[in-house]
Amino acid sequence: MAKPETDNAEALMSAYLDEELDAEGKSKLEAMLADSPEAQRELSGLQSMLRLVKGLPEEQAPPDFYEKVAKKIRRRRWLRGDYLIALSLPFQIINVLVILAVAVVYMMLHLDGDVAGRKLERDPTVQKAKPPETPAAPAP
Repeated sequence: MAKPETDNAEALMSAYLDEELDAEGKSKLEAMLADSPEAQRELSGLQSMLRLVKGLPEEQAPPDFYEKVAKKIRRRRWLRGDYLIALSLPFQIINVLVILAVAVVYMMLHLDGDVAGRKLERDPTVQKAKPPETPAAPAP
């Protein structure tokens, strides 16, 4: 007894029940059904279940159905782990600020050390500034 590939068999059967199979797909399904009594039982069970579902009365969803479902989905996402991102964000910001503060202090210390270790040279192209003239006091 040949055993059908599970994924391919399920896809073929689903497409067959939805009336979406082309000629090639139908021939594949027929060949699979001819070789496998297990596939025949599976298809028969799916067809009977589909008949039962189609026989059920149609129900109208309550007006707030969409909002309730959306709320449950958001709650599940939050409980699943998306809240960890929200909780970790302040810590990430604090880490960045601490790293920046350490970098600034490090740069200030090294710039200070460089200036203290070297003698500043005057730029020969800059003219010496004259002291501002003080106005003479008026004679009494």
